[in-house]
Amino acid sequence: MPGEERSPGSGCARTSRGRGIGVSLATPERIRTLQRALYVKAKQEPTRRFHVLYDKVWRADILAHAYALCRANGGAPGVDRETFARIEVYGVERWLDERREEVRTGRYKPQPVRRVMIPKSSGVGQRPLGIPTIRDRVVQTAATLVLEPIFEADFDEAAFGYRPRRSALDAVRKVHRAIDEGHTEVVDADLSKYFDTIPHPELMQCLARRISDGKMLHLVKMWLKAPVEETDERGHRRMSGGKKATRGTPQGGVASPLLANIYMHRFIKAFRKYGLDGRYGAVLVTYADDCAPRRRREGAVM
Repeated sequence: MPGEERSPGSGCARTSRGRGIGVSLATPERIRTLQRALYVKAKQEPTRRFHVLYDKVWRADILAHAYALCRANGGAPGVDRETFARIEVYGVERWLDERREEVRTGRYKPQPVRRVMIPKSSGVGQRPLGIPTIRDRVVQTAATLVLEPIFEADFDEAAFGYRPRRSALDAVRKVHRAIDEGHTEVVDADLSKYFDTIPHPELMQCLARRISDGKMLHLVKMWLKAPVEETDERGHRRMSGGKKATRGTPQGGVASPLLANIYMHRFIKAFRKYGLDGRYGAVLVTYADDCAPRRRREGAVM
């Protein structure tokens, strides 16, 4: 099927980078079967809305795999200071059973996200990083395992960021090919504070185009509305965001990359709809919030 090589259900292993070592975790066959079915149905029916998804989030095998992925990624504890070591002393199965019941019965409510500032990769300035609790990371991962194949069926070939079997290196290779083909005028755009400024109503509208399961939509909305806890230079804690927040999906949240891609997809669709690639002879390459259209210069050697 078209695009099968990047289907989350195609048997590729998830790679997690934690504690300095790359760890590959193969998706269990039963989960891959579900993901393939969702991907194929979404690919075959571009206008289909999926209405029975929430029950998949609390499936025991999906939660267990979500925990394994989060454990492999490691990461700092959230506001509750709960660590993987503490969970393992308590008993992983017991802990997962409790999470399963919370989600199944609708008692699950996200905890605040701990926000810290980390240096930018450029070395200039800092950027905010949201750290959800392990509990919230696991449930977000479970939901992402279910939602990702549906939206992967829609995503454009121009998008490379945070996608199965696609990488920054693949994006660079596509840029090099475009340059070799004569697309030598470059517009390099980086959307400022993209994750922090995604508008909630429009993002939820993008999700609702494919998802009609009210419980699943409510789950995502709760994560968007989770309060953010920050600590100032004096060690004083303060809360921001919460139910009054109207934009932003915290960087560091497990579901945030998928949500960011879903929202970005609407702009890529507009690029295609209005024929900007044909009008300007452009090749579009995006990686998360970075965008680099390449335009063919008149008279360029092909």
